[in-house]
Amino acid sequence: MRVLELYSGIGGMHCAFKMAQLDFQVVAAIDINDTANRVYRANFAHTYAPNRVLESLSIEEVTAFNADMWSMSPPCQPFTRLGNQKHEEDNRSASFFYVLGLIAAIRPKFILLENVKGFEHTEPWCQFLKVLQTCGYRYQQFLLTPLQFGVPNCRLRYYLVASSSSDSACSGLFASHVHDSDHANTIHLIPPADLPPLPGCECAVCLGHVSHITKPDENFDDYLPYCRPISDYLAQQQQHSKLDFLDDNCLKRYFHVLDIVRPCDRKSRCFTKGYQKRIEGTGSVLQTATDTLTSEEINAQWITARSDPETLMSLAKRLQLRFFHSREVANLLCFPQTYNFPEDVTEKQRIRLLGNSVNVLVVAHLIHWAFGDLSAQKTN
Repeated sequence: MRVLELYSGIGGMHCAFKMAQLDFQVVAAIDINDTANRVYRANFAHTYAPNRVLESLSIEEVTAFNADMWSMSPPCQPFTRLGNQKHEEDNRSASFFYVLGLIAAIRPKFILLENVKGFEHTEPWCQFLKVLQTCGYRYQQFLLTPLQFGVPNCRLRYYLVASSSSDSACSGLFASHVHDSDHANTIHLIPPADLPPLPGCECAVCLGHVSHITKPDENFDDYLPYCRPISDYLAQQQQHSKLDFLDDNCLKRYFHVLDIVRPCDRKSRCFTKGYQKRIEGTGSVLQTATDTLTSEEINAQWITARSDPETLMSLAKRLQLRFFHSREVANLLCFPQTYNFPEDVTEKQRIRLLGNSVNVLVVAHLIHWAFGDLSAQKTN
């Protein structure tokens, strides 16, 4: 299977194709971000990964890639809670509308798209489905979080997998997964019931631990007993400097809005590109004190101490709170241990790039489920 990665970032989709163990070749990875492309090329040196604005790609050039699959994770900022939510009015949506024109003109056999929750309530989403329907694609949509796969990180994302009906052999295999009723814009909130196990994977889905959950609660807490502890994702050999810990000024201003987790906890907040730069709503911070407190205990003590700044600061310092390191964020996003960043890419840049990336395990499962049979067929 020949894959064209659009909005390729640091190669999370590429990692997912590898994890899914498909017979594939990424023929091109297109992104405008120079730093992201340097990281991509450091990990996938043999893949063509130019710095390009997508609007600069001609129909002829994209056609020449002869890609079976287009994968994409368009800029999410126009649709995020912390973004400006201008949707199609945001200039960053222009490239996506250009890609829709390319889809209509070239009609790749398969499409995989990932974006933030909320994308499914926007005009770009409506136009995307309109193009798919006009061009005769069959598709399924999902809202999935790594928590459903046993990963202690709540990164709820929108996913769409699509297959063109123009290729009877390919669409015949894909049709066993995708049904015409899905054109009614159903968005599934659980992984597919017939999701096959990934080779060598021991996540909660592959072990069959969560198949009984058919209607998850709003916070996906039903999955927490089957999630691994955060400690499994921490960088044990990492030496943490003073800069990793929240300073007094930060504690004083933001302690009441921090999402504080312990190594034994089984849930952490979604890490965004603003993590460490902005405090509220960008990701969890870790207690490193040996006598850790539960969130309930922290809240109770905060309520008691909030009128006494000195006592409150004593509580905050006692917890020894630090930020998650980029390697730990990468672990929670299920990037392989062999994945690395060039030394000249700073910690701040790494966090920003990871915040814009995908959860490799979730994407790998969807790829393996939707396209694994097709890849095997081509190999044979």
